[in-house]
Amino acid sequence: MMGIIIKLLRNMKIPRWSTVLPVLFYLLFITCILLIAFPIGTTKTSKKANKVEQDSLNSAMHHVDKNVLLELTGAFNKADTNNDKHLTMQELAKYINYKIRDHIDNAIRNNPTTFVEIDQKPRDGLVSWDEYQTYAMRQKGLKEKHPQNSPFDTLDRNVKESVVREKALWMEAARTDPLSLTLDEFLSFRHPESSTVNLLNLVDEILRQFDLDGDDRLTESEFTDVLPVGFADATNRKFILSRSERERREEFNKIIDKNKDGKADRGELLSYVDPRHPRYAIQEASTLFSLADKNGDRVLTLQEILSKSTIFISSKMINTAESFHDEF
Repeated sequence: MMGIIIKLLRNMKIPRWSTVLPVLFYLLFITCILLIAFPIGTTKTSKKANKVEQDSLNSAMHHVDKNVLLELTGAFNKADTNNDKHLTMQELAKYINYKIRDHIDNAIRNNPTTFVEIDQKPRDGLVSWDEYQTYAMRQKGLKEKHPQNSPFDTLDRNVKESVVREKALWMEAARTDPLSLTLDEFLSFRHPESSTVNLLNLVDEILRQFDLDGDDRLTESEFTDVLPVGFADATNRKFILSRSERERREEFNKIIDKNKDGKADRGELLSYVDPRHPRYAIQEASTLFSLADKNGDRVLTLQEILSKSTIFISSKMINTAESFHDEF
């Protein structure tokens, strides 16, 4: 091309290179701009990559239950606030925190209505175990049948397990009378993560385990000390503390000690154990990323989420209530 241009210029009898060079530079400049704007083969490659990505997504969708697919897709689209078809850690954590807050707000708001609905025979401001079982069995589609009227052995195995589990939670929540629950105790029974009394008890237990000098406050060294034997083990998951000393040291300085006086009082600890605190959502999002981010690009696609559908459907992203009830 350059040879042709020079030949033309010679035929035009242009004697000076000072005239030719500016023309050559201009032509080279235009060529570079065109190559940048329209790179060779880019469109074809991009279309091929998009097709591969779409085929992978279609394959993942094909192997997921329809209802699960709808739930996960809906949650993904809501969490994807910038609509770029990718979830960052911040987007996922923000959505999970919204789900947690919404769940707890609804639990607190609906608790009095449910309590009054169950408190029937007699209507005495207390819910008895029999009253609750009548209500629970009706919710399970078993009408008025419950262990008092029907032999326990005749119940379905899943129902039996549910009754036994609820009875254990009932006994934990019944602080004044094992046979009945007050309004606050009923909230602790149904939604332990929503109960202020429950959270205060958790603060008491943390102080009991870590407050070595008994001043009702925790220093950084006390809080970051090695966990006592049996504390926060697999059989007692309601103590939701970070496992490592380094993590707890960071949490103490960045999250708990808000007034930076070097000690954590009950108010600061109560904020720390409150499930509405963003740290719960961040921890959940971090765990989900570690399990689903296959290519390590620090974003999640819908395909990656669908490939781990069982994990996501049982997480706080979708099943917020059950996930929390397993921990408290």
